[in-house]
Amino acid sequence: MANVHVFKQNYRSSGLAMSTALGAEASPPAADCIETPAYCRARYYDLIRAVGHVSNVSSGSVVTLQMYEATDATGGGAQALTTANAPNCVDIYSSVATASLDILEAQVRGEGLSSGYAYVGARLTSGQTDGSERVSVMLVQGRARYKQATMLN
Repeated sequence: MANVHVFKQNYRSSGLAMSTALGAEASPPAADCIETPAYCRARYYDLIRAVGHVSNVSSGSVVTLQMYEATDATGGGAQALTTANAPNCVDIYSSVATASLDILEAQVRGEGLSSGYAYVGARLTSGQTDGSERVSVMLVQGRARYKQATMLN
């Protein structure tokens, strides 16, 4: 692993998804959920981190950031990672006041993936039904295994 002199030489941000009305999305995988538009390949990085930002969440609502493993970059065959293989693969936020905000974080190491799965993505799901939440989710691929001028996906 290379020394970190320039952040972008060892960490790569990718897969940003945003929503101003979670639950109003037109496409599955599920209602009240957004996911990273692409899944990143785990073999080039020691750690993949998902970061979710939530605001305008009604009091008593629960928002979950869950990491998924897949067989390709489009999320083919995606399945939720479990804490048995990836202990920090989920983060849950319970709103205690309307319009409160928080940042959720989850992570997985490449060795936490199941056999046959090489890609990682994340979904942010809400239990709030009125669609007023403002949310975003992105991936940060960290601790690059190979020093490159251009970071691999």
